[in-house]
Amino acid sequence: MSSDHEPDDRRSFASRTPVNDNPDQVEYRRGFVTRHQVTGWRFVMRRIASGIALHDTRMLVDPLRTQSRAVAMGAVLLITGLAGCFVFSLIRPNGTVGTNAVLADRSTAALYVRVGDALHPVLNLASARLITGHAVDPTMVKSSELDRFPRGNLIGIPGAPERMVQNPSHDANWTVCDAVSEPAQGGHAAHSTGVTVIAGRPDSSGARAAALASGQAILVDRDGSTWLLWDGRRSQINLTDHAITNALGLGQNNSEIPAPRPIALGLFNAIPEGPPLAAPGIPNAGAPAPFGVSAPIGAVVVSYALDQSSSGAPRYYAVLPDGLQQISPVLAAILRNTNSYGLDQPPRLGADAVAKLPVSRMLDTARYPDRQVSVVDTGTSPVTCAYWTKPAGAATSSLNLLSGSALPIAESIHSVDLVGGGATTNGAVATRVALAPGTGYFTQTVGGGPDSPGTGSLFWVSDTGVRYGIDNEAEHSAAGHGKTVEALGLSGSPVPIPWSVLSLFANGPTLSRADALLAHDGLTPDQKPGRVAAAEGAPR
Repeated sequence: MSSDHEPDDRRSFASRTPVNDNPDQVEYRRGFVTRHQVTGWRFVMRRIASGIALHDTRMLVDPLRTQSRAVAMGAVLLITGLAGCFVFSLIRPNGTVGTNAVLADRSTAALYVRVGDALHPVLNLASARLITGHAVDPTMVKSSELDRFPRGNLIGIPGAPERMVQNPSHDANWTVCDAVSEPAQGGHAAHSTGVTVIAGRPDSSGARAAALASGQAILVDRDGSTWLLWDGRRSQINLTDHAITNALGLGQNNSEIPAPRPIALGLFNAIPEGPPLAAPGIPNAGAPAPFGVSAPIGAVVVSYALDQSSSGAPRYYAVLPDGLQQISPVLAAILRNTNSYGLDQPPRLGADAVAKLPVSRMLDTARYPDRQVSVVDTGTSPVTCAYWTKPAGAATSSLNLLSGSALPIAESIHSVDLVGGGATTNGAVATRVALAPGTGYFTQTVGGGPDSPGTGSLFWVSDTGVRYGIDNEAEHSAAGHGKTVEALGLSGSPVPIPWSVLSLFANGPTLSRADALLAHDGLTPDQKPGRVAAAEGAPR
């Protein structure tokens, strides 16, 4: 560095404020100091304090700064602790009774409800909400707070649900399934293994039960009667009536008709009944047709049309007293198998002749399949289901038949065995149910028809497979719901469910305020309890 190098003003202690050569016109702001002046002043003050307090101005150590830092750190920790206590009080407040009607003991979680001046132990939260008339949650308080009130009797509805959380789906999807065992050795026939009720859309992936293909059907036996399950219905059939079985394609080519499989009562009732599969009755059958057809009333004639919808296939017509009615090949075969009236082949009419003849609507053609059916093999598809669905906002419902080798339950859903179900009820109550855990369904019963309105009774279906009737009194709120519904915290439109499906759930108590206010000295034990499977063999 050269000796004539100019000193750096930034590293000097001299003020960088220029000299005021004209003080009358220029006035500098007072208190303008440099950073070095401030730090120097602080150093001098600390040195003076050290000399007074420690009688040592060398400042080899600075205990005063350590003390000030400790005080600052303590203040920071104190403020942090106070903030944490405030947040904890918001998360878990130390509740006071106040005007709260539903209380819970902080140490035991026991529920209490205030009725008048007395504090009553209550059996469950649903009963407490019914008593208060509001869907309130319990306030956690200390035992000493509860002991300040006179104690009343135990009240509430035995067996009412503790938790009522509605499933977020508003679509109605209910599936009733039944499975049959393989025939045992020694000639024992197959038997039903029990009814399973599934809430939610069924899982038909893999080998699980899926919708029947077009033309498939299932033969079942119920109390000695044989039924054909097809197109979402069940129709009674007489297997000894070959006019029907041959027309449906059963037992043709010298093959035996498959043995009907047993069906549980729950699944049987869940499938709507259709008219029996029998030859239709035709008035004046065998008499000459009054409109000049070379076939008597009750006979079948055939015609060929060349429009795009025909694909060159013959069209069959039944000769009726008031005209011709187009029928399916199956119904045509039934009529001819019953009585061909001496005709080896159906008389053939020209398309122009058919167009000139009157049209009849006498026969109910929908009661018969429109093609021959193929019976599902019970050995490879032992599971049969009826899937009832009605999407939210839809005007009509539908029912489809499913078949496969496994229940259509997703891997994430585990079934619950009902204590009162099984063989003891003859299939009138489900053996097991499969619902999403933690949620239930606010439901309303509907009729069996596709367009039946939802004007039936209200029920709550829990995830444990129990149905609870809901008292739907005449008094309603502004939202249109009954006071009981709102007190239970239920909202929205109820999910429709047929009674044939709802009746398969275990029967629970009715949820009403009058029943919730009933007092008990004690509760009688269940006469037919069940043992939890996981508890078998557990140490006592």
